[in-house]
Formats: sequence, structure tokens, C-alpha cells
Amino acid sequence: MWSPKSGTLPHQHKQSNIFSRHFKPSGLAPQQTNQYQTNYSDPSYHQTNQIARNSMEFSTDTSLIQVTVDEKGVAVVKINRPEKRNALSQQTIDCLVRAIAMVERDDKVRVVVLTGSRSSGPFSAGADLSELQHLSTVEAHRIQYLKDLSDAITKMRKPIIASVAGFALGGGFELAMMCDILYAADDAKFGLPELSVGTIPGAGGTQRLARIVGKQKAMDMILTSSTMSGKELERLGLVARAFPLDKLYTSTIDAAHKIASKSVPVVQLAKQAILNSEETHMDAGLKYERSLYYSSFSLEDRTEVGFWVGH
Repeated sequence: MWSPKSGTLPHQHKQSNIFSRHFKPSGLAPQQTNQYQTNYSDPSYHQTNQIARNSMEFSTDTSLIQVTVDEKGVAVVKINRPEKRNALSQQTIDCLVRAIAMVERDDKVRVVVLTGSRSSGPFSAGADLSELQHLSTVEAHRIQYLKDLSDAITKMRKPIIASVAGFALGGGFELAMMCDILYAADDAKFGLPELSVGTIPGAGGTQRLARIVGKQKAMDMILTSSTMSGKELERLGLVARAFPLDKLYTSTIDAAHKIASKSVPVVQLAKQAILNSEETHMDAGLKYERSLYYSSFSLEDRTEVGFWVGH
């Protein structure tokens, strides 16, 4: 059974479907429906006899974040605010952070896919500008806008894949770059247009973009507020693979299933080693890689030696 302390998702035995869940604002009592519900700050919950939906939903007053987990351990997390182009309001961010925390804690989840709720996009238009219009410097520092989301994703042990269709702009592009792997539609549009509204990227955009595509491309893209396609960013190495739009989602899930089929601790060791390479010089990185490599020999789910020598 699920509880906020355990973080275990309520999977059904021998079935791929999972129960439905809503998160309500702090202080509001759960309402009785035919689904699981809870106040996130209150571990009490209401259970009924019939579970009508094959999904989990984290929401306050709407279903802002939807989560489904299949039988192979792939959790698909969808941003569901299409009327606002999936803009990242603080409420949406809070719900997404909770969703990420839950799938991270659940041992049945092996890989996470982050995408928009519609196959044609968008992924996200970035920060909700209506909330930023009157935000002062002091208030921005106080609420640490977007930092909690960045921390939730970048500190995950499990691999997380961004699947981008339509467009990913501003904070939406930064969110996609936080993920371990970024797949995109060939014609998806990426950009950091913050300068056009009188600010700069504030959730890692200047740092991650420059490290991947280089100073010149980053300067051009940010200072001119220009966009690039998924296909263009694939050539620059920021997008791992670009697909025709109608192939994007299935190709993303196929890749997630391949990762999910491998040893969980070994995948996490590999991820840890790769991420470490971004923060250290080669000698230290090689030493760190060897230490993780040697530690994998003691894992119970290590494959037989014959596999390693090519038999």
C-alpha cells in the first residue's frame, strides 16, 4: 500500500495498471471519489472498492501532472497544462517535484520518461510569466524559483529521459536539459527567449547549453533569442536522437524499456560515472570510473562471465 513515507506506488500484482491518485493543497481534506486521494501533507487516504483509472494523477485543483507506470517499470510523467502551453507555474512545479520524488522512491520504477500530455506537443513554454511579473529579487531568492525542480531531477539515481515534441522554451528547455537523455521530434523547437522579456535563463540554461554546444552557439542562441530544431540540436550533441514526430513517443518508450531491462544498480553506477565526468578532469574521472567498475563485481545481478568475454 502506498504512503508518503514509503513512497511506494500502489501497483496491482501481475498487472501493468496502477491506482489513481490526486494531491490537494495543504489544508484541504480529501474528497471521496472512486479514486485514491490524499492531502500531500497528510498521510491519511480514502480507498474505495473500484479503481476506475489506469494512472496516477498529482494535482491541486486540476490534473497538472499525470503519471503512469507500465509492467516493465517505465514511469511516464506528463505535464498536463495544455491551455497554458504547459507553462511551469509554481503549482505545476510543486506537483512535478512530488511526482519525481515518488517515482524515485518506488523500487518498481526503473526508468522515468518526462513529456507533455499531448503527443504533438508542446513540452513546455517555460515559466508562467503571469507569476513572474511582480516577483522581486528578494522574493525570487526566498522562494528559490525552479531550484527545487532542478534539484529533484538532477539528484535522481534513476535515469530520466525527456521526450520533446512541439517546443521547449525558456524553463521548459532548461527542464529538458536537466534530464539524462533528451529525445526530440525532428521539428521540435528549442529556445531560451528570456532576454526578450527582460531577464536571463535562471535554471541552468546558460551553463548547460554552453557546456554542450559551446560558447559561440550558446551566445548566439541566448542573446538573439533564436530557436533551433531537434534535428539541429542532434547534430550539436544536445539532443541524443531526433525522430519524426509520429515515431518520437514509441521510440522513447522502446529506449526506456531497453534501459529498464538492465541491472538497476549497474545502470545507476553508469549514470553516476558519466555525470561525474562533467565535474572533474580526466585522471580523476578515470579513477572514479574504476572504483565504480570494481564495485559492480559484487552485485548479485551481475551477468555470468561468459557474457563479458563474448560468448
